[in-house]
Amino acid sequence: MTSTMEWIRRTYDVPARHGMRIEFDGKPATIVGAGGGYLRFRIDGEKRRTVGHPCYRIVYPAIPEPVRPRGWCKHCMQDRAMTADGVMGRHHWSGRNYSGSRSYRWSKPCPGVGEPPWKPVRNLTHPGEQREATS
Repeated sequence: MTSTMEWIRRTYDVPARHGMRIEFDGKPATIVGAGGGYLRFRIDGEKRRTVGHPCYRIVYPAIPEPVRPRGWCKHCMQDRAMTADGVMGRHHWSGRNYSGSRSYRWSKPCPGVGEPPWKPVRNLTHPGEQREATS
């Protein structure tokens, strides 16, 4: 089972994380949670939380690209490092089998190792509101 925040990162290609500082409608804010596909954040100086879509009027800080390319594993649906060949690197998985019971007592190598990723990880500041690069 994945968290809502992880689902938001995977679906909208945004780097949203709990406690991350963002800009909402030009005002500084802090992400305090997520639920139902929406982010919950607190705008500086306000008492109440605001709920907003991850791509609507939110500008995320620029995140540097990782040293090793990353992708979403088709099998475990996790953000994992890839090899230089563009396939999923070695990682472990302790998931459930189709009947819902634990298939392993301890984590085992993920069956997605060596497969191409479901999609690459991209850290967009925002698809429609990219910050201008300063020279």
